[in-house]
Amino acid sequence: MTVNEFHILLIDDDEDDYINLRDLFAEITRSKYKITWKSSYRAGLEALNEHHFDVCLLDYRLGEHTGIDLLNEVRTLGHLCPIILLTGHSDFDLDLQAMQMGAAEFLIKGQLTAPLLERTVRYSIKHALDMQELRESKAQILQQDRMASLGLLASSLAHEIGTPLGIIRSRAELVEKRSAINDSLKQDMGVVITQIDRITKLVQSLLNLAREKKATHAVSVDLDLVIEDILNLIKHEISRKGILLVLEVQSGLQVKAEAGPLSQVLLNLLVNSIHAIEERQATIEKTEGHQITLSTKSFADSIEISVKDTGCGIPDKNFPHLFKPFFTTKDIGLGTGLGLATSYRLVHSWSGSIFVQNSKPLGAIFTLKLEKPRK
Repeated sequence: MTVNEFHILLIDDDEDDYINLRDLFAEITRSKYKITWKSSYRAGLEALNEHHFDVCLLDYRLGEHTGIDLLNEVRTLGHLCPIILLTGHSDFDLDLQAMQMGAAEFLIKGQLTAPLLERTVRYSIKHALDMQELRESKAQILQQDRMASLGLLASSLAHEIGTPLGIIRSRAELVEKRSAINDSLKQDMGVVITQIDRITKLVQSLLNLAREKKATHAVSVDLDLVIEDILNLIKHEISRKGILLVLEVQSGLQVKAEAGPLSQVLLNLLVNSIHAIEERQATIEKTEGHQITLSTKSFADSIEISVKDTGCGIPDKNFPHLFKPFFTTKDIGLGTGLGLATSYRLVHSWSGSIFVQNSKPLGAIFTLKLEKPRK
């Protein structure tokens, strides 16, 4: 029989409660429980910020603070760890308040038994996983709706804007050729042509983004070659900015994708990581010791490719919008907001997926999950 192992955080200022809970967990033979005990509000919050726990057991009384205070702060920060509130006596109002604040369960210390504790932990973990799947499914449905609307917009835009843009560019080129003796006019026409080309590329990006069908030309792609190509393009820039590039890549991996677009996706993620680190460096919070880690993991039917950085991380309010077209946190003129949206469309066209999470204590991890080619 396989024995599950769970990491439990206990936040309780009473050592007797820790000893009692430790002994109750020891009675459970079907699973193993590693308990980390923190005896104060601040220490408990720091532990949640820095480490991953399967479940948090939270005492209601924490000196001058309460478990409700901590629960409120944890949820504000966006932590998804299921939290079980512990109290010394039954209190319906407190139970209701804890539920409204997002607690997974409410338990009375004096009534705890090993079976009750085991069942509560198990159900809390399962409920948290179900809620995560529900959030991901909802986000995927919303994204598909956006892509359908964007497809109509892009097709119309390409027709209505593309033709006049071509005419304007041709006339600008003609003026540029005729202005050989007027350097100022020639330079102005060069600027006009450059900006027209920029608009054309934006329209083309919209058209690419609007493609909803699965790519019929996705083939077996050698991941070693893709990674080699993008590193040749970007490793100098990473080194120039004083960032350490860490490679945790398994060789010989093949994925179902398109070589060029896959390079585009990974390059976009790496460039975003550089910008995130630069943003954190600008705050003077941490100017040295930054790194970007590119890693791969091989599973039975899929490959995961991750780009992890030590940058500024992603504010919770931005998570629902990351893969939306035109969403950007960059200053005007520095980004179109199509990079991640295009990456999302490309990866899904290969029947893959892309997801993001913040790493601890700060930074972000973008992960691509791609199918292995069928033999």
